[in-house]
Amino acid sequence: MDAGLLVGLGLSVAALIASLLFDGASPGALVSPSSFVMVFFGTIGITIASYRMVDVKRVPGAIKVGFRGQAPDPDGFITLLAEMADTARRKGILAMEQVLASVDNDFLRTGVQGVIDGLDPDSVAQMLDTEIDAVDDRHNVMISFFRSMGGFAPTMGMVGTVIGLVIMLGNLEDPSQLGAGMALALITTLYGVLLANLLFLPVASRLTRLHEAEMEVMHMLRDGVLAIQAGISPRVLVDRLEGYLTPDRRLGHKGRLEKAETAGAGEVAA
Repeated sequence: MDAGLLVGLGLSVAALIASLLFDGASPGALVSPSSFVMVFFGTIGITIASYRMVDVKRVPGAIKVGFRGQAPDPDGFITLLAEMADTARRKGILAMEQVLASVDNDFLRTGVQGVIDGLDPDSVAQMLDTEIDAVDDRHNVMISFFRSMGGFAPTMGMVGTVIGLVIMLGNLEDPSQLGAGMALALITTLYGVLLANLLFLPVASRLTRLHEAEMEVMHMLRDGVLAIQAGISPRVLVDRLEGYLTPDRRLGHKGRLEKAETAGAGEVAA
């Protein structure tokens, strides 16, 4: 699990438990299996009914990404693209095929392979744009799925509360049970709010940020591939692509060469 998500969820749960203890209440007072089943599985059921099964089948993978996924780092790609640009200028476009063998990013491989195969710039751009649009659509469906869960969970909590109140009011002959019945009815509303704000919406927010970071890298790779095809110099390419980085991470072409040489010397020494 990502450290930020773990710390955030842990802090939220700790704050909830601490507030109960400060007021002299027991955390066990909030435990209600029946309320949890109604809210959690009811929310899942309504959300599944709102999407196609082909989308639902991708949810486990999205959960894994939401909890453990890391945003792609554009820095290494800039250095790689600069190396490709240098190879293309010195040895020709076809020579990039040797560098391509070490590239494990499918999107970049597709773009560079299109350049090597002699496609015109418009065709390469269209091919990459199609892939970007397809990834954007797939990701947004999963983000929407968890946002929908975040919206349905409080509603299911209210449904559970109303059901609990109906049952409670049907047993008014025993006034001593009214307080406990009311508390149990309200727990379902609490579960709905907690599940929405401690689980479903945070996962949706994380998926959104990871998606934005991946889209940014894909657009950067697209610009880099087209620039290499246009014969741009490695120095100008680096200056252009480093616009995607924060100022403190911009090294320039010379700085990247020195960093690569230093890393290479370290490997030899090791």
